[in-house]
Amino acid sequence: MLNVLVEKVPKFIQLRDEDGETPLHCATSKGYYEEVQYLLEKSSECVLERNDNGLLPVHIASGKGHLDILRKLLQHCPDWRELLTNEGENILHVASRNGKRNVVDYILTTHEHEKLLNERDDRGNTPLHLAAKHWNPKVVSSLTWDKRINLELVNSDGMTALDVAEESMDMRPSFRKPGMENYKDRINTLLLVATLVATVTYAAGFTMPGGYDNSDPNQGMAIILNKSKFQMFVICNTIAMYTSLIVAVSLIWAQLGDLNLILTSLRFALPLLGLALSMMSLAFMAGVYLVVSKLTWFANAVLIMGIVSLSFLLALFIPLFFPNTTSTSPVTLRISYYIFCLMILATGSYREDEEECN
Repeated sequence: MLNVLVEKVPKFIQLRDEDGETPLHCATSKGYYEEVQYLLEKSSECVLERNDNGLLPVHIASGKGHLDILRKLLQHCPDWRELLTNEGENILHVASRNGKRNVVDYILTTHEHEKLLNERDDRGNTPLHLAAKHWNPKVVSSLTWDKRINLELVNSDGMTALDVAEESMDMRPSFRKPGMENYKDRINTLLLVATLVATVTYAAGFTMPGGYDNSDPNQGMAIILNKSKFQMFVICNTIAMYTSLIVAVSLIWAQLGDLNLILTSLRFALPLLGLALSMMSLAFMAGVYLVVSKLTWFANAVLIMGIVSLSFLLALFIPLFFPNTTSTSPVTLRISYYIFCLMILATGSYREDEEECN
């Protein structure tokens, strides 16, 4: 159909809609690669036509995340590094603002694009500023891990990308501090969990695996007292009980109503509750392993299931209280990076760029 239209009406390629967009703009926006290629073959000059918003087709391709079309368009741009939007944004600015990580990664891995990495728009914003402002965590991750990105550059307001992110966080409704009622619900939930852990571990302390010795002179003593797994059970169970009690008491203090006290109590309680849950899991694993240790394959199966479950528990719980770090240690940065990725998945920012384009 496109071929018929162009053959009958050669000027069809230059026609514009109510938004000032040419057929190339439309094909680019929809991600129609073959149509874009056909239009470029018929008239390569249309690649330099702007719509009413001052956007070239390369800007639209970058903002939509259509990487294959972007590459094709760039082949027909004579000096595309200088082609900016009305706001002075290059293609990396546009991709960063719209959260198109595939385009950002492509630009970062292509040497000829290096000039774009720290370029400023008319407001002094670098691509990293725009990614932070519009809350695109995957793009921020890609940019900040590139050593060529200057994290200290400031925009026209004298703000770094970190400053922009913090300011945007204060303005976003989903990141505002919840009211006292929301904090109360959170405290009550944690208090319930801590109480349950304390109850379970208290009961386990008087129902020792293997039972008690009823003969003198060791009457009342645990039969398997000298077993290392039994000792591990007792130690982990004791830590879990006392830690959960400390959490419960700290959360009771939080119910006094002072906001600063609430925040402090929550920061104190979450790591301890994670420790209590982990110790309770280890105590259970050690106790069960001990009582089935005569059957080796069964004991090993219990051990493997316990280790896997504990790993999942820690993976889910650690991001809730893992502190922000400014450490430059590669190990610390790598650990915090994967926790950051887990938080991206948990908050729903995991959709692939191709899916977002649809």
